[in-house]
Amino acid sequence: MSRLERYLLRHLLAGVATVALVMAALVIFVNLLGQIENLDDTRFGPLQLLAYVSLRLPAFLFQTIPIAALLGALLGLGSLAAQRELIAMQALGLPMWRMLRVVILAALMIGASAWVLGDVLGPPAESMARQMRDAQRLTGRVARVADQVWLRDANTFVRVDRLLNARLLRGVEILEFADDGALRQVVRAPRAVVEPDGWLLFDAQGTRFDAAGATDFRQPQGVWPLRIEPHLVEVLAVRAETLTLRELWQQKQFLSDNGLESEPFGTLFWTRLVLPVSILPMLLLALPLILGSLRDSSMVRRVVVGVLIGAAYYLINLTFSGGGVVLGLPNWVSAWLPTLALGLFAGWQLRRVQA
Repeated sequence: MSRLERYLLRHLLAGVATVALVMAALVIFVNLLGQIENLDDTRFGPLQLLAYVSLRLPAFLFQTIPIAALLGALLGLGSLAAQRELIAMQALGLPMWRMLRVVILAALMIGASAWVLGDVLGPPAESMARQMRDAQRLTGRVARVADQVWLRDANTFVRVDRLLNARLLRGVEILEFADDGALRQVVRAPRAVVEPDGWLLFDAQGTRFDAAGATDFRQPQGVWPLRIEPHLVEVLAVRAETLTLRELWQQKQFLSDNGLESEPFGTLFWTRLVLPVSILPMLLLALPLILGSLRDSSMVRRVVVGVLIGAAYYLINLTFSGGGVVLGLPNWVSAWLPTLALGLFAGWQLRRVQA
């Protein structure tokens, strides 16, 4: 890359980084204010509250990084345009295609950062935040170790390897004790479904203990009359936001194979996969705006235009991802359509500037 291209890249990335930092500070501040009202419910101390809000930050930044990229590009390139530096660069022999090369490189770098936020940092951080909240709200009734959950119903203790959703459980072990603390029976089942009158166990096997000794038994299907409140299971169930792309796909396939609702996991999988790609058309759109209608505009106008475009894209993306089922569109089609439309619009704007 030439010195001019490196200079352009630095300004572009600096603008995006500045906007991202400002958004992060605003998110932390707003969430702190919002969570203060729930202090009695969560029983968080000040440091715990700050840790909880900070853990949820990567997921939010991931969702908003396309808007941050557009705003940052408009601010970074806009400062160069306001000082006529872009015109000077073109006069010194920096053609449009080399500017586009810089924009594409910046999009790749920002997209890689978005992937780290969305698939490396975001899911485990979101999972830790939820565990903090659940541990405070459900103290004494529930214990969680990694993905495993322990529940208590009077003298009965239940271990669940994974709560796939509010109804479907994988790897269930039930230990029932007598009032004197003696173990009465142990039941294990690879799969269970939460029903109104108890838990429906599949392929259950276990052992009963009495004065005569131990007796093994098997049961292909049967309802175990557990009185654990359904809302506890719903609160502790696996949330799609805490899963990586690979885990989302596996979860979607598992739920589909068991005839259960898998649409939310499929929708989130494609949305999260496409989001880093949407950064490229956002940055490509910033270039013709700065070279064209926004060249001599104030910073406030550039920010307003960026917010309007970003908000419109976000709403369209949300509409298609949520309404794809209503329209009869597959998940991957409804996820890609807004980004492809934005790319076509950015290409049309570039052609107008070049003409």
